[in-house]
Parts: sequence; structure tokens; C-alpha cells
Amino acid sequence: MAQAPERSTLMPSEGVLSLHELHRTYASFAEFQPNLMSLLQQGGLIEDCIQVTQALGILEPLSGEHIPPEAITIQGPNYRESLIANGLLSRNRAVLRVLEQSYGSLEALGQLDVYLVEALTGFALWMRRHLGDEHLTCSEFLNDAENNFADIHNEDLCALSYSDASFDLILCNELFEHVRDLDLAFREMARVLRPGGRLIATCPMAFGQQDSIVKARFNEASGHDELLTEAEFHGDPIRPEAGSLVYRIPGWDLIDQLQTAGFSDVVMHHLASWKHGILGSDLPGVLVIEAQR
Repeated sequence: MAQAPERSTLMPSEGVLSLHELHRTYASFAEFQPNLMSLLQQGGLIEDCIQVTQALGILEPLSGEHIPPEAITIQGPNYRESLIANGLLSRNRAVLRVLEQSYGSLEALGQLDVYLVEALTGFALWMRRHLGDEHLTCSEFLNDAENNFADIHNEDLCALSYSDASFDLILCNELFEHVRDLDLAFREMARVLRPGGRLIATCPMAFGQQDSIVKARFNEASGHDELLTEAEFHGDPIRPEAGSLVYRIPGWDLIDQLQTAGFSDVVMHHLASWKHGILGSDLPGVLVIEAQR
């Protein structure tokens, strides 16, 4: 009697197949909260998803490039930050996926005036490589920089130098937690966007609650930071020794802040996809903020 063939060890389970490409949008914490427990349970499938990605590679959003398994690097268990391919992190590919669904193609994106609030990252290099410099503006916040960055444009998100209605799109990754006055920064970004323009952003999220976790405040009168909890610093290429102080871990009140600042349509995207290399840690994927002017 012929022996039945062994089942392939690469055959994804039903749960893993459900994370082939998951994309939901939420307008509030009240909409998201009922799904939180099931999403955390799906987070237990991330290691299985990683195995599929390591076997099949990644289809990079927007460019459509297939990245083979040997070109993928994993540098730790927080796959939101550590699943690296073409210089992009998981959260970067989540942003590209939102851009792909909003604008359709790199060609269409290349016709927009885009402000990217970073200049030294792998994501900035990727954007320059695919969009060129004609319609792409990059900057860093260079106050207290530890090295000479004379060739990089310096911008304070709370006091942008650009004229009103200068851009069609602002991309802002992993900065909201470091901004001294986030309400003012949101008003500035709304100011420099054209009507119908978009802000697309990521940041660490206190995704299980409405209120942000405030860790420090800047005292305008004294000119110094006031710590409300133990100081937390994140890695920063501009300040590699000191790092960048965390003022808050935003909660879902971020949506209310953006609306108050002048954005009319604000949603939170949740994306998870081993096909596109968009995976996380506790949650199975990445949260991406989209706010329309």
C-alpha cells in the first residue's frame, strides 16, 4: 500500500491564513475595544506567521517587489521594529500599504508634494530612491544634535517654516511621543497641508486605552522638562548618546486631538500581513494613523 504523503510543514493553519492580509479601520477606541481580545489572541500566531514569511519572502507594498527570504533580517521578537527588508521595518511597510490603498501607485504618489518628517532612516532613503527629490521634502529636528548635520534641513514640528497649504501629504513616523506640544504640532501640520491633503503616521500606542500616558512635560516658564515618571528615552540617530525623551505614549485620544487641530476625517488603520511583512508584537500587526485635512 502506498504511503500517504506527509503534510507540508509550510502549510499555514487557518489562523495564520486569516493574517495573510488583515486590514481594518477604526474611528474611535469604542469601535476598536470589542476586537481587542481577539486581536491579542491572534498575536499568539505571530511566530507561525514569521515562519511563513521566512519561507516565502515578502511582497513589498507600493513597489510590488518580491523580497526573497535570504534578503530578510530579523533582529528581535518585536517584529514591528525588527523585521527588516530593503531597509524598511514592518511599520514602514504598513505605511506603504496605506499609501498604496490611498493613492494607487508610486507614479501617482510621485506627483504629490510630500513632506517626510525624517531624513536619515531607511524609510527616508527608500522614499528618495522611489520618488526622487523634486516633490519630496525631508527634515530632522536638529536642536541639541550630537554631530554635524549641515546637509539636513532643520524643522521644529511645533513651528514649521513652510507656508500655508504647501503639501499634499505629510508622513510622520515615530515622532508624536517625542513632541513637546503635540496639539501645536498637529495644528502646524494641518496648516501646511492643502485642502484634502493627508497626514499618515505611526507612533507607539497605548492601544488598550483612550487616554495617553503622559510621562514628561516641558515647562515653558523654566525652559526645562518636568518628569512625571521615570525618564524614558528612545534611540535617535541625531542624538545617539542621549537619545530622545518620551513625553507621552499616545492613546486613542490622539484622534480627538487631530480633529480639534483641524483634521476632518481621522481613522486608525490596523494592518497585519505576513504576505507584506507587516507584523507586530502584542498585536498581530501595526496601527497607522490617517488624518485628512
